[in-house]
Amino acid sequence: MAKLLVVIGITGNQGGSVARVFLGIPGWRIRGVTRNISQPAAKGFQAQGVEIVQGDVNDVETIKAAVAGADVVFGNTVFPANFINPTDEDWQRLKPGQTLREWCYELEYSQGKNIADAVATVDGLQLFVWSSLSAAKKWSDGKYRGVYHFDSKADVVDYIHNKLPELAERMSILQMGLFIDNWRWGQAAVPWSKQPDGTLLLNVPGDGDIPIPLVIPSDAGYYVRAIAEVGPGKNVLAFSKRIAWSDYVNLWSKITGVPASFAKTTVAEHAQLAPGGYGEEMAEMYAYAQDFGYDGSDPSVIYAQDLGVDLHEVTTIEDYIRQADWSPLLK
Repeated sequence: MAKLLVVIGITGNQGGSVARVFLGIPGWRIRGVTRNISQPAAKGFQAQGVEIVQGDVNDVETIKAAVAGADVVFGNTVFPANFINPTDEDWQRLKPGQTLREWCYELEYSQGKNIADAVATVDGLQLFVWSSLSAAKKWSDGKYRGVYHFDSKADVVDYIHNKLPELAERMSILQMGLFIDNWRWGQAAVPWSKQPDGTLLLNVPGDGDIPIPLVIPSDAGYYVRAIAEVGPGKNVLAFSKRIAWSDYVNLWSKITGVPASFAKTTVAEHAQLAPGGYGEEMAEMYAYAQDFGYDGSDPSVIYAQDLGVDLHEVTTIEDYIRQADWSPLLK
């Protein structure tokens, strides 16, 4: 009898990748959960044989219904995009003294808890894969308290361990490395800048030189497949390559043929690249990863390559650089 994999957020980068990979593995049937079942991406998966059901991570009861009968559940949330281009309505939601980033943290943390509470009700669950990130405030000993899009996911892990111990026994954590394609979202996301002489400069905040795990988000399904093969109890950092920023820039320049250099900057300088807290959020993330490691040097973390599972399909960083259209950076 086929096992049931439920993918929460199937139309997202990670969820879609998980569904596509498991569609090619015999012995699995897939149920995709999305808030809008009529969107083209959902219809596309439905045409491939995926069962599409409605579920809203703000409504725990809809998620409970969506995960019923699952053998494996993949759960993922997305930090609200409101803080990138906030509206007047977004500002009006805030409590007195609350920042927009704090509001976004609270919303994503609440959504993660809803997913956990729902999955905890599944009888016979074998594995819950939670897409998380490291606890920046904890592992930096409070130095970086504003990496909210990390802590909103990491704090769900603590919630599960403290409130849902039976689910914790069935959980493995997937920490995706830094998305190499984030440069497409502009300078605040990945701080490339074109210099007057036509060369490119990458400025990254932080004092350290800890190698950064870079990953292609569309490879998420391969890592989830590997975790499913080894079972629960793992805290897995997934990446194609760990590389220092200076070495990455040299590699990028060698492959593209575009002269480029690297230099460190400060959190304050990077924060000026985007208003409303977005620039500061990204700046603290970069500095945290440079000073403490992207995974915070958490001793429970293991690398996906050490799971003992074949990951040959994973895209190399070199291949990504060769295949990407970098022309927007060169304008």
